[in-house]
Amino acid sequence: MRITSALIAGLFLTLALPATSHAEEAPIRIGIIGPFTGKSSTDMGESIRGGARVFLQDINQIGGVMGRRIELVERDDQAKPDIGAAMAKELIDKEKVVAVVGYANTGVVLQAAKVFQESKKPLIISAATGAAVTKQFMPPAIPDSYVFRLAGSDNLQPSVILADVIDKRKLTQIAILHDDSPYGSFGKENLMAELQNRKITPVAVESFKVGDQDMSAQLAKAKQAGAQVVMLYCLSSEAAMVANGMSKIKFNVPLTGSWTLSQRSFVELAGNNAEGARMPVTFIENDASSRSNEFVLNYFRINNVKSIPSAVSAAQTYDALRMLTLALMQANSTDGDKIKMALEDMKYDTTSTVISRYKKPFSKNDHEAVARNMLFIGEIRRGKVSYAYKEDANNSLILRTK
Repeated sequence: MRITSALIAGLFLTLALPATSHAEEAPIRIGIIGPFTGKSSTDMGESIRGGARVFLQDINQIGGVMGRRIELVERDDQAKPDIGAAMAKELIDKEKVVAVVGYANTGVVLQAAKVFQESKKPLIISAATGAAVTKQFMPPAIPDSYVFRLAGSDNLQPSVILADVIDKRKLTQIAILHDDSPYGSFGKENLMAELQNRKITPVAVESFKVGDQDMSAQLAKAKQAGAQVVMLYCLSSEAAMVANGMSKIKFNVPLTGSWTLSQRSFVELAGNNAEGARMPVTFIENDASSRSNEFVLNYFRINNVKSIPSAVSAAQTYDALRMLTLALMQANSTDGDKIKMALEDMKYDTTSTVISRYKKPFSKNDHEAVARNMLFIGEIRRGKVSYAYKEDANNSLILRTK
């Protein structure tokens, strides 16, 4: 058989096509990071991962982005700052992710965020709420920030908590209990600032360590000071110890706190003592809207569970990933600078999201996607988070938009 130049050219073309096609179809890799293990934080970590897996199925069912499938690269930060920073470097340098979504602990992401900033890779925080995290990189101090957040910042939560406690329930004798982590300490400072704006001084301010089991001494001081309400800024496990301690010393006043009281471990560890506790949230598992219900059912099926450990973390992670992929589509690139610029000037309305619709979630000077109107008060009833107020339940079908 005579091999002609045309046949040789054809053979080369045939061999080259699969390689070219493979290169074009290589998946876009996105990092997912959270405390999948780590005391007091696994509810958030499991839910970050679970919400991301729901999104992965949804996005790849429609062909991914730019004709390429999405691949998630998961890493466990163990709720430890040094590991969180090391995993950030690994995701960027070794795994070659285009961006990362996740982080649940303020102390962890405070350290890890520097890695993303220096590498010029976008990070969208989907659970950690410490206000200092995004502030440290914003203009004018830092001209270009790569750190974004889709979670209710601790700049917002205190005003929502106090509007419920003071304006609606008329309770002004307030005791603040907080853990000594960066999350608890910053949260306490934000509560104190908001109280100062209202010209109210708390009757007691007490701290405890992460992992403490007995807060009876702090609670006794609050009770003796005449507190009408106990206000918490801490992780869910320690919040449960406070609730149990209140029952033990018969300190029968309302318990309220940050969004961490919405997590499964708080309810499981506190049992009946969790009933009536209130917290600001962006999402609850038993929301009546069809979009919310679809997300919850998909979460159960894909993760093979019957409840979401931290529904807020799961929903916020889903929305953050939806926003990130829209930015990828708008940028038509996986370049970090171009993704960042797309996030700051979104041309697409974010649809198919769970918590809200976001017309302009970010700008160059605002990297917080969650606005105050997206937060509402949840309350533990019969072991589940429900709407504290009927008007919020009635408005659940009305999308809160930034």
